[in-house]
Amino acid sequence: MSRPKNAMEIFKHLEKSNCRECGETSCLAFAGAVFTGAKPISACPRTDEATRVLFQGGEGETGDNGDICFTELKKNMATCDFAEAAQRIGAEVSGETLVLKVFGKDVGVDHEGRFYTDLHVNPYFGVPLLEHILHGKGVQPKGEWVSYRDIPGGREQYNLFHRRCEVNLKRLADKRSDLFDDLVHLFDATPVEPQFQSDISVILHFFPTVPMMICYWNDEDGFDSALNIYCDNSTMDNMDAHCLLHLGSGFTYMMEKLALRHG
Repeated sequence: MSRPKNAMEIFKHLEKSNCRECGETSCLAFAGAVFTGAKPISACPRTDEATRVLFQGGEGETGDNGDICFTELKKNMATCDFAEAAQRIGAEVSGETLVLKVFGKDVGVDHEGRFYTDLHVNPYFGVPLLEHILHGKGVQPKGEWVSYRDIPGGREQYNLFHRRCEVNLKRLADKRSDLFDDLVHLFDATPVEPQFQSDISVILHFFPTVPMMICYWNDEDGFDSALNIYCDNSTMDNMDAHCLLHLGSGFTYMMEKLALRHG
């Protein structure tokens, strides 16, 4: 993996057609998003394999380190006590497989770290999922919502979380709020309590004990639109800030791909 010195190093490898299929207004804007870590290089459907390998991870992604971590976590599954883990994190054991709900859908993992699911599992989801199985405490959500920056370790990574997740999801919602509302409900979204309601507001259960709340407000009465993501106050017992950053980034990327497909 290459660590680019600036966005122009990425830009010169792009097609420069400004097709906007990545969700950005131009190829230069996309190069800037990759450099800052707001988007992965794979978000451009027109890059070739050599370019994706060259800039996998951009400036702020896990890149090769994420792949190494993913590999090590898979190895650790060999000694995981599935019965204990299932009881701890709210999963089930089916034969030699641990089955956990991810966005309400079954994801199975065996002792070799192999996944059994219809979802696409990449390091964005795979690393937090295996970390959660191995180390999550299984503390139940409290329904007390806080900003990502207010969880331990979140303040140091908030700018990256904001750019990758909140800014990019807001861009999708601004373009077509009706489509955004439909797409977010594909992930087994549940309603929020009345005091948290906005124009679009849902709770997504990434894992049974790791919910996030998304609230979007349309622009009206002279106020700009806004989108904020909140974590349950119990999240710090079940997942660290770095894994939450990965989960949010992975979810945002899936939403962008779905919006391109359906929009």
